[in-house]
Amino acid sequence: MSTDPDLRTALDHLHETFSRHPLPEDTVVCDHCVPPELVRAARTGPLRSLGAEALEPYAWHHSTWGGEADFKHYLPRLLELLITEEMDGWFVGPVLAGRVAAHWAGWPDDERNAVVAAVGLWWRETLSAYPRELDARQLLEIIGGEFRLDPAPYLAAWEETAGEEAAARHVAALVRDRRGRTAGRAAWHAAVDAWIAGPAPGRLLREGLAGSRSPRAERELRNALDLWEEQGHRDLSVTPARLGGHE
Repeated sequence: MSTDPDLRTALDHLHETFSRHPLPEDTVVCDHCVPPELVRAARTGPLRSLGAEALEPYAWHHSTWGGEADFKHYLPRLLELLITEEMDGWFVGPVLAGRVAAHWAGWPDDERNAVVAAVGLWWRETLSAYPRELDARQLLEIIGGEFRLDPAPYLAAWEETAGEEAAARHVAALVRDRRGRTAGRAAWHAAVDAWIAGPAPGRLLREGLAGSRSPRAERELRNALDLWEEQGHRDLSVTPARLGGHE
């Protein structure tokens, strides 16, 4: 569990904002899809006391489990469990974000803003540690592809992490996977590709390399920097003399 006070504040605000959506007394659930005991488990106890075991069945079957009232009730806790890596982000993250984006045009501003604030802290939490269940590239796919948010503020926040090894290793993963994973016609893909083609990734890799604390991290960062430069990029603002590393 993260101890970041900003994250706790954002999550508290998210829960407070959506507390106007109590759990409906009557919920229609496909009884062929979800056993009654799993439905009862998701309806027992205060929302923030429910863990992934209780709520993952809802996340997997949300389309046949109640309606928007149920979804808005569970949403803050589902996001919280994703951000703190207590729930399967590989499946639940994209599905949850896709459903939010499909409906939130009609939501009140404070609800949309609370979700966006939580996503911003999810991004910061991701960059602060490596590895994560979802790395930065995968979270960008959720942010841009599912939530349909402009990636520019998130990329700008990434640039502010210069010298942080974990954030640099996320850059390395993005550079390695760029060709196979980010190529596409969507606007957010183009924004990420343009960012990779600019000087920021090279600077982050070099600064991360200068402060790397393990041979494995050093290898990852050096290899990614070599690959980034082979693709025709150069960060002339940083000289080789600033590179650090392990013998």
